[in-house]
Amino acid sequence: MTVSSQLRIVSVVCLCLLVMTMSSEAAAQTYHSGQNVQPVFEGWEQNPDGSFNMVFGYLNRNYEEQLNIPVGPNNFFEPGDPDRGQPAYFYPRRHRFVWRVRVPADWGDKELVWTVTANGRTDRAVGWLVPEQIIDNQVISMNRSGGGTQEVVNQAPAITLSEGLKRSVVVGEALMLTAVIEDDGVPEMRPARNSRPPGRRNALGLRLAWIQFRGPGTVTFDPFTMPMADHTPGWTPPELPGDGTIVTTARFSEPGTYVLRGMADDGYLFTPADVTVTVTP
Repeated sequence: MTVSSQLRIVSVVCLCLLVMTMSSEAAAQTYHSGQNVQPVFEGWEQNPDGSFNMVFGYLNRNYEEQLNIPVGPNNFFEPGDPDRGQPAYFYPRRHRFVWRVRVPADWGDKELVWTVTANGRTDRAVGWLVPEQIIDNQVISMNRSGGGTQEVVNQAPAITLSEGLKRSVVVGEALMLTAVIEDDGVPEMRPARNSRPPGRRNALGLRLAWIQFRGPGTVTFDPFTMPMADHTPGWTPPELPGDGTIVTTARFSEPGTYVLRGMADDGYLFTPADVTVTVTP
């Protein structure tokens, strides 16, 4: 083989490697934004009165882009009322057991369909009372903690909001949110664990998280604390004050009606409390 032939082969190999690297980088970049939201039917629960809860969550396939999709043509339920209390603000990655839709005891084998269109793609989650998808607190705990949860008697944390469930504020001004949270101490506080490859091994123990659930603009929380999330492995919640009282401030980017959700979360189970905020210019 001549030297020139060898050089051509080396050049072709280098070019292929360069193209593969650029393609890989481009593919990685697309996941930061521009992806869809996949609604998820997590399962169902039966209530003491015979009615059922259909439990939903979602996967925002973006790693960075937060999507605001108001209830309407791009975010609706069917049949019946298109607004079933679903989120309209979608944080990145997987969020499990986000909220419940109650259906009557005589629901039978009907389907409840949640449709979301994001970045040009439409996806659906179909909820129905199939026996294989009945869930309880143990199932929820195992899924939210990343597996390995032992059989424990655990009560969901409690949350009380001091200022009420309807608030008002002016754009740009700080809204004070005071929450008192408490728990039964199960699970015990546990620091984040390292795993190879990285997995959902966040710290366990009580924490408070505030998220934007609905609203036309964006909300900035201070301090910002995530609920248990599988895309932040290794994250550890801050230490709680002795009386469980936590003050958070929220600022709004534009006027409108917002729903904020406070979550008392022990890493296995969580209890939400929603606040409706009217923001004026």
